[in-house]
Order: sequence, then structure tokens, then C-alpha cells
Amino acid sequence: MTKMCDQKSVRETLRGAGPCEIGYEVLQRNGKPNWWCRTHGMPASAPDGAALDSCPGAWFDPVEAEQQLHLDLGVGESSVWGVVPAALQIGELPQQPGKIHVHHRKSATASKDIDRSFDIVRLRNGSRELVVEGVAAVAFSISELAGRDVTALKCPRCGGLHIDELKFATFPHSKHLCNSCGRNFCDRTGPSISNPLASAYELLDLAPAPKPKRVNRPLVLESSKYAAITIWPSNTAIVSTMTRPEEVGVHVHAWVVSGELVVDETHWPVTLDGLSIDDGALRHLAVQRALADSAPIFSSACTGCGSSLISPTTGWIEPVTHHICRGCGTVNVTRRRAFLNPLAEKLA
Repeated sequence: MTKMCDQKSVRETLRGAGPCEIGYEVLQRNGKPNWWCRTHGMPASAPDGAALDSCPGAWFDPVEAEQQLHLDLGVGESSVWGVVPAALQIGELPQQPGKIHVHHRKSATASKDIDRSFDIVRLRNGSRELVVEGVAAVAFSISELAGRDVTALKCPRCGGLHIDELKFATFPHSKHLCNSCGRNFCDRTGPSISNPLASAYELLDLAPAPKPKRVNRPLVLESSKYAAITIWPSNTAIVSTMTRPEEVGVHVHAWVVSGELVVDETHWPVTLDGLSIDDGALRHLAVQRALADSAPIFSSACTGCGSSLISPTTGWIEPVTHHICRGCGTVNVTRRRAFLNPLAEKLA
């Protein structure tokens, strides 16, 4: 069965856009009308098929000014990433707002004067401008961590740029549900994952960034020495104007009891409490955490050969009940849909 992408989040630039304009578009698969809010780009159908008075996007206030950034790429060096949960977290950390993380330096040798996350970032390079929304940035990073290419698709009916979110950002598919008008459309060129940030360099008339380079910066971590630790796999920036290559490895933050951040760097190789961190499993764990919602993530050994199980890294990345061992082919069954990952035992 062909899967069709669905809409999950209201885009940041549409928050607080005004009253809902709800109209009938097409039938859903169950034969009921597909009511759609053209103001917020959100579904507006009640379970019985009637139109809602307002869509879920109506509840969101506009993005606050402090969570928006105007960034001139012609000044200094900048890098922009989508924010995904840390693959591994030990200890409690305060929640930090923002879905788009930005680094900026006034020069290649200067310290960072911007190192925080926002919900809307407006990038400018001369006369060119690109608005980066949190929804698209997060989806871009999920695709990149899953090792999937993205392309920028426009709805042939309304011309809206389409965003494939969550699991739909992990596997190419042909049928898409437009974020703007709620109509289904097909990519006639073949299965794809759509993200409007796919053409960021071209839209901003920027030269391609240098090819990322793996670092040689070993780190041995003992969790007992720190109040909190967060670990991410490195992922390629949406846009980077740095003159040096991005670093490939494992990015680590570690805080001591006083609250001071004493480790903030990309390392490789990394050992945590005697366990060598496999960056392939770490990348997959980062995607799993971003997609898990209420699904559990845990470690499990194959009932056939005893090797550690990991959920499939090909096809759709979603929690399942049947898990096939890569080593011996045994089908292992869990009572509920779950993600399996050998690094999950380190999750707090």
C-alpha cells in the first residue's frame, strides 16, 4: 500500500495568522469530507466528517519577537541547524525553546556571539532572502540524520512549498498531502521527500560549504563526574558560511553540579562509562527520539542469537511490534510498538 504524507504541525509563520478560513477540498480515504483551514494550513475535519469551527492552528499565538532572528549571511560566519532531541541524555536539564539552532561569529577566529535556538530565522545574502521555519528545519535534520536526500516540491494546485514531517521525512514517497491547501498531489519524477530548505544554497546564491571532515578528538566520559550530559550525532547544517569544514563526530555537552557547562565540543571517538559510542546507532537513536512520541525506546537482545537488536534503518522509520535480527533473521516480537536501539540503555 502506498503511504501518503500527512500534516502534523502548524508552520511558525502561520501562527496567529488570523481567523480560520475552512473550506471543503477532497474526500479522505474513509470517504468523509476533507475540510481544510487555508489560513493555518491545518486539517479541520471532525471525526464525524463535519467541519470544525476552528482548526488546531487557531490555538497558537504568533511567534514572539525574541524567538525570531534576522541574520545577514554577508557578515561574519554563520551556521543553521534544525533542533532535534539529544540522542542520549543523562540528568535533568531545563527545557530550552527554539527549533532552529544558530551559530554566528564575527570572524573565523572569533568566539560565537550567537549560540542559541529560535523558531523563525530570516536569512539574507545581499538581495536574496530565505525564511527558515522551525517545522521545516526539524524535518530537514531528521531527513539528514536518516541519510535521506530532500527536494523542494511545490503543490501543482496552489503553488505552496511542501514540508514532509516526522516519519514522512525518513522515506521517499510519491503521494503528498499539500501543507497549504490540503489537496493530494503526486511527484511525477518518483518517490521523494520534500523540504523547502533543500535548495537553500541556491536560493541564497551561496557557494557550497566545504565537505565535512571527521575530527580526531578522543573523549572518555564518566557520567558520575557530571550533573548532566547530552550527546548528539553531528549532522550537516541547513546553511553554513564557515570557511572551515563542519566537524563530523559526536557532539557532547556536559555540566558539573555548579551548573557550569564544561564540555561543548564535537569529539571522536567517544566512550561513555566504558561503552564506545557507535555513531551509526547514535544517529538512528536521534531520529527515533524525534519520532517516538509515546512509543518506548529500549535495548533488547535477539532471542535467536543473542545479538543486540536495532530497528530497521531502511524503509519507513516508525515503531513496530516485529523486529528482524540483522544477524540471524529471527523475528522478535514486542507487546507494543517500539523502537529498539543498543544505546537506549544509556537513556535517563
